[in-house]
Amino acid sequence: MAGSGDALRALLRAANALLQQRRYRAALAVLKGFRNGAVYGAKIRAPHALVMTFLFKSGSLKEKLKSIAQATYTHSRNLAYFVFIYKGLMALQSRLQGKKIPFHSFLAACIGGWLVFGENNPINSQIIMYLLSRILFGLSQLAVKKGCIPQPKQDPFPLVAALHL
Repeated sequence: MAGSGDALRALLRAANALLQQRRYRAALAVLKGFRNGAVYGAKIRAPHALVMTFLFKSGSLKEKLKSIAQATYTHSRNLAYFVFIYKGLMALQSRLQGKKIPFHSFLAACIGGWLVFGENNPINSQIIMYLLSRILFGLSQLAVKKGCIPQPKQDPFPLVAALHL
């Protein structure tokens, strides 16, 4: 028994040493991103699909559960694929040019978005609407910060919240 514990600890030390090597950093980031995208997609979509399905869809319990599983799978898969492509392209561009350039992020996101979210379906539409709202919100804050538009006299958030619903 004690020998197996020592062997396991030695294996764990060897694995940690391998994971800390710089040459594997980009590949591990891509794999970790894929995993994190899949997990986050499932954590976000499953509860949402559960509530929306039982509130608004008709059909048998089996059909509802299948719908929840399909929506969760699609969301999870798409986020995992996007992160895999994005991080892979970021690593590739950095390696080819010898350094990270801000444009790399834009290009990787455009290519990943086109490939993964290019199909017009309800899951992708919802993801794109969410991302678009975040982008527009961030750009409006940046425009004020850079002086492109004047600072509002009152906080515009309550008005935006009222109008977007």
